[in-house]
Amino acid sequence: MTTLNSVLKEILESRGFLVDQDGSFVRGRREGIELHFFPYSRHSPAAMEELTKTAPAIKGKVVLAALVPLAESTLAALPPEVVVWDREAVEHEVGRTRIERLVGEDDHGLIDDLYADDFPLMEEDDQDAGEEERIVPMHMSLQDVVELSTKTVGGFSHRLELVPHYLFSYDVPLYVGEGKIGQREGTLAVNALTKDVQPWDEVPETVTRLDQGHKRLEPLLEEEDASAIARSTVESEHTCERDMITENGQVTMTERVTVHPRLDLGCVRGLGIYYVPIWCVEGTKGVMILNASTGKVLSEDYFRDLL
Repeated sequence: MTTLNSVLKEILESRGFLVDQDGSFVRGRREGIELHFFPYSRHSPAAMEELTKTAPAIKGKVVLAALVPLAESTLAALPPEVVVWDREAVEHEVGRTRIERLVGEDDHGLIDDLYADDFPLMEEDDQDAGEEERIVPMHMSLQDVVELSTKTVGGFSHRLELVPHYLFSYDVPLYVGEGKIGQREGTLAVNALTKDVQPWDEVPETVTRLDQGHKRLEPLLEEEDASAIARSTVESEHTCERDMITENGQVTMTERVTVHPRLDLGCVRGLGIYYVPIWCVEGTKGVMILNASTGKVLSEDYFRDLL
């Protein structure tokens, strides 16, 4: 069973803090910043008394992470410098860390507010209104996601993100030695955040905008690097061992040969960036990632006995 201490450690490490245990506190240190989390998973007058006495002398921010409801009298007795995270706040931050690992980009979280007085607001996607984007159409609305996630992860936060993919088409001949034996063609998409490669059945139809509010993610991968990944994938996917049968008079011979694509004689062509709409759902039971264009569940991560 995962403890509250390990959950707080995960949250701190997601922002690059070095984490250790300082008495009852989970302490995170980074570039002169110190955060001290006091785990409070069950009612304990002794623990609350310890926090009240020690918090004023602690250097850095102090956070009470409470998984149980706190009475107004208890909250009023806390030192003014103590920040309170309730169960929902802790669950929100756990969901954020899981989603960030899946999509490959940091998102603003409650932990950022602890050490940044002025966090720059994300500008709206329409800042580049003059530049037309190729967005794969959505076939999964917010209502669809709410209905699905409520039954599974108990979703309470639903965020739509546009994930950039470099798209490549290829048409290459297959050779055994110096002899051509066939041809292969297809389409590959390279995720510009995670470098994952997926075959696409075809080049999709696109739209230039979505009515649903969303956040567009910027590529972390250069097109040249994505092209190298695509070429390497074509090479590996279409290289194989095969038995070749030949007849010479009364003798039939079977020879094991290697079939490989000749990229130098073929074509791997970049088609530009296509944005795939992805639903990121945080819930009381876990997190879920869904492809809004296909409706496919890409990932489900349940908390189970996390808290």
